[in-house]
Amino acid sequence: MLLLTIDERSPQPIYQQIIAGVRDMIAGRVLLPGEKLPSTRRLADQLAIHRSTVATAYQELWALGFIDLSPGSCPRVRDRMQMATAADSGEKGLIDWQAAASPAAAALWQAHRRLAPSAGREAAPAVISFASLDMDRRLFPLESFRACLDRALKNHGDALLGYGARAGFPPLREYLARRLQSHGIAVTADEILITNGSQHGLDLVFRMLAAPGRAVAVESPTYNYIFPLLRFYGLKPVEIPLREGGMDLDALAATLAGERPALVYTMPTFQNPTGITTGQAHRERLLSLCEAHRIPILEDGFEEEMKYSGRVVLPVKSMDKRHLVIYCGTFSKVLFPGVRIGWLAAERECVERLVAIHRFSEIAPSTILQAAIHEFCHSGHYDRHIGKMHRAYRKRMQATVRALHRHIAPEWAEWTEPSGGFLIWLRLKPPPRPPADWQALLAVHGVEAATGAGFFCGETPGTYLRLSISPLDETEISDGIRRLAAALREAYTPG
Repeated sequence: MLLLTIDERSPQPIYQQIIAGVRDMIAGRVLLPGEKLPSTRRLADQLAIHRSTVATAYQELWALGFIDLSPGSCPRVRDRMQMATAADSGEKGLIDWQAAASPAAAALWQAHRRLAPSAGREAAPAVISFASLDMDRRLFPLESFRACLDRALKNHGDALLGYGARAGFPPLREYLARRLQSHGIAVTADEILITNGSQHGLDLVFRMLAAPGRAVAVESPTYNYIFPLLRFYGLKPVEIPLREGGMDLDALAATLAGERPALVYTMPTFQNPTGITTGQAHRERLLSLCEAHRIPILEDGFEEEMKYSGRVVLPVKSMDKRHLVIYCGTFSKVLFPGVRIGWLAAERECVERLVAIHRFSEIAPSTILQAAIHEFCHSGHYDRHIGKMHRAYRKRMQATVRALHRHIAPEWAEWTEPSGGFLIWLRLKPPPRPPADWQALLAVHGVEAATGAGFFCGETPGTYLRLSISPLDETEISDGIRRLAAALREAYTPG
């Protein structure tokens, strides 16, 4: 028996009390390496608490390296190297970094800590995770890319080891200009800036427009990393409701008439988190509204290449004759995220200003990786890889939809089938006894998903789960949906 004391009157959450108690026992050698801990059910019964609370504590102890979790067996104390660190000894340095940091940096730190459990670490081995938008490493074209990296170094030599062009490797910018033309976007290489992934591109645009109190119109829900970044730069997010066909343009028109935002941020193709793709008429009206008010549009095309069924709708940027639209793209969601290469396409004057901001924060981009990506694309590997990804994820999305229809009762949730990308947005119906913590309930059943609250700036109008299939194959998806169904059955079964 694990002799833990729980104080229900303590302001410290119960799961944290469990973590602290187990850590103290390990540090005091009361619990030895290899020793078994009680199962989640047994410890929950012993402490007269919910099983999901114990599961949350065990997940955290696993992430911190104190215990091992294996499917079908009890947790065991991990054999950790005993290293004396300042954190272990409780010693603090001379600087109080929370007090020393600016209010904006302190707020960003808090946002990082909130997002870290679902986005900043891998799931436990026993858990199937729909929470991450990481890519399936089993699909990485590793050998082809290694050969392209070798050829890039051989062909360009020490030229790749200098600072390089401020806007990025010129041959890659020329390739991207040609490729964007296949999406109807007429730009030149001088109108493209290579970035360290799409997140860096968004950051550069916000820095260019940042001024305390300025507003930015965003879809609601939207990409959850946007809100902390906007607040860091003193920008105020103005949420525009997202309907079945995309951003509510009547609501946007009312916002533009009453307040002049610095920017409209939108994801018209496979929107994160909903997976929605807007139609041609919607895109034309969005552009017309912003033209009438002279408001720039930041179009996030992070999954533009992942259209694998249905009719293709061209980006808003393809209709942009008056240079309002800044288009943001990336290789991360088709190729692999580790190379951190994306791009911004905009009017030349806009790009020049973005290059200036980039120069004084990073001096110059990584030319070696850009040259390797160019070699990969120029050699035809990229188009072949996209075909492979389309075939793989068409099957995976079909498997997801089949599993949802088979296992998720219509009285529990509803969803819309996307025509590409990696995301499905579940709207959960009100359960008879809502769980206190949806993540903890899912963890008990060995599954993980991103809950909806983080994708809204204000109050969440309901309960949502975002399912990402990007790191999972068909077998893992089917098993994960079954586990999700078991968790929902527990929540929706009157007890």
